[in-house]
Amino acid sequence: MKSSLQSPTTLLTERLSRQGGKLTASERALADALGRDYPHALLESATALAARNGTSPSTVVRLFAKLGYASYAEAQREARGEVTALLQTAGQRAPVTIGTERSLQQCVDDALLHDQHNITATRDGLDMAAFEAIVARIAQSRGRIFVLAQINSAPVAAWLALHLNMCRPGVHELGAGAVAATDQLLWIQPEDTLLVFSIRRYASGPVKVAQRFRDAGAQVLAITDSAAAPLAALAHHRVQVRISNASPFDSYTAAFFVCNALVSAVAQLRHEAVSEALKRRDDLWKDVEAQLIVDEPPGRSGPAGRKPGRKAPNPTP
Repeated sequence: MKSSLQSPTTLLTERLSRQGGKLTASERALADALGRDYPHALLESATALAARNGTSPSTVVRLFAKLGYASYAEAQREARGEVTALLQTAGQRAPVTIGTERSLQQCVDDALLHDQHNITATRDGLDMAAFEAIVARIAQSRGRIFVLAQINSAPVAAWLALHLNMCRPGVHELGAGAVAATDQLLWIQPEDTLLVFSIRRYASGPVKVAQRFRDAGAQVLAITDSAAAPLAALAHHRVQVRISNASPFDSYTAAFFVCNALVSAVAQLRHEAVSEALKRRDDLWKDVEAQLIVDEPPGRSGPAGRKPGRKAPNPTP
């Protein structure tokens, strides 16, 4: 399935090569200059680009329209993504992403466009064989599933572990608030599975944990942002997500998209067991969570600011 959006992998240089014969002389001269200094040439405004190349802003606008861009700003976002992909830290990316004047509306639009492109590129490049193997292992394995992420990936991993736990037993998070990873590694068995995130900057911890799983004969499943991630070589199966952003910070929208798809697919394969588990969860919520609210000490509010003894609302489906 291909999205109707222009693929983010269709870069300016590729478009120039396809459209070169249809450009006017002034557009051709500008295109040649862009080709020599892409992507950095697009980090300045259309007016500045025109002045530097001895042409008019209208020529810049016409050229990018012919190349299939909705606007010059869209081409700038593409170029910004190409530059920031080469920079490892938020500090290195800051001058490129926030060094030019943007309105708050442009910040919103930039974030939307980057995330749309991230999801589209991730879906278009998804290795379905690897995705299906990951889903099958999670859904059908009798062993435990350990979910591991560090630093910025941790919220995504926590969301994934929370929802996988509603789909099958034996899901454990190796992260904040969990039993120390070292202690859990004492009992790894071949039927166990590690589902691990590795997004730049790459930490050494997940690599060492993955190696321990492999040494124990267990499987390693990975979600990474690059085939060059150190963890990629240790994974039995791996899917890749795109993380470019309009700010100095990586976007995890595509990572959440992949995790959402994983949970949906696991629930589909285990539909009868999941339906039963969710029914039990609803019953437990009534018996346990509601009682916890009633038992709150006087003067303290229950979950979501409810007063002690107040009847809890129905759980969200």
